[in-house]
Amino acid sequence: MRKPLLLALFVALAGLPLAARQGKHAQDAAAADLVELDVLALDRDGHPVTDLRREDFEIKDDGHVVDVKTFTPPLPAADANRSGRQLVLLLDDSSVPMNGTAVVQAMAQVILQRQERGDEVTVVRLNNDHDEPFGDLETAWTRILQYHAGAVPFQGFGTGERALKVVASVSRQLEAVDHQRKLIACIGGPRVCNVLEPQPQGYSQLWPAWVQAVTAAARANVAVYAVMPLPAGSLLRLPGGLVQATGGDGFANAMKFERFVDNLWSEATDYYLLGYWPSATKHELHSIDVKVKRKGVEGRARRARG
Repeated sequence: MRKPLLLALFVALAGLPLAARQGKHAQDAAAADLVELDVLALDRDGHPVTDLRREDFEIKDDGHVVDVKTFTPPLPAADANRSGRQLVLLLDDSSVPMNGTAVVQAMAQVILQRQERGDEVTVVRLNNDHDEPFGDLETAWTRILQYHAGAVPFQGFGTGERALKVVASVSRQLEAVDHQRKLIACIGGPRVCNVLEPQPQGYSQLWPAWVQAVTAAARANVAVYAVMPLPAGSLLRLPGGLVQATGGDGFANAMKFERFVDNLWSEATDYYLLGYWPSATKHELHSIDVKVKRKGVEGRARRARG
């Protein structure tokens, strides 16, 4: 898709391979309760910082500082052991209005065009039970071309619950790929791609689905990225949503889409894997806070785990 056409559509809508990583974590990762956390380190311009050491990171689990037991830095781009990237495009066919079909398709195509040899890229439509997060490139292109915005009416709570269940299901299926950060890039409206954290159980019926999605994403090292082609002036809230909870990022029309796509693919590769023993607390969800001690570098990671 050429850039001028993509811009016109916007206006219209106003890692290491498995064996190698297993070798590095042979002593600790076999333990079921070792938490493995994928962390991005970014400079002030949002570029990845790849030369940090174990002692540069501080992790708090439920407010308690924990020791980093395992540490795997990013591999250089030219390293032969660098693994292919894993990306699932989740297309919202409920909250996007019918005239947004071409926009979602165009954005999906731009993202898909950046895949390289060895990458695993698949497409899942929100309300299509036959779409699995596996398949070849031809299947991915076909699903994008067959996508229709507004195919299933938006139903508020029901659609939000559906989105959380799809994220949980996709994450569980990706969990088999160990020791690798995976991305779900959801293209659509905020109420689907960045479901906000509900009140705890007893106050909101969405809470069980939220817990399942956050838990499954954490266990599979899945981060959710929300690609939201919103009309000008729309309110975009990322804090407190699924994007922040899983360590992803968000896009809206006020940003440059090409740069966002560059960052999306880079962040599927240039991450650290940190392993730690969790604190001895009993919660349905546990909070995670990561800090980088080097000045001018920010750490981004998931904020919660099951």
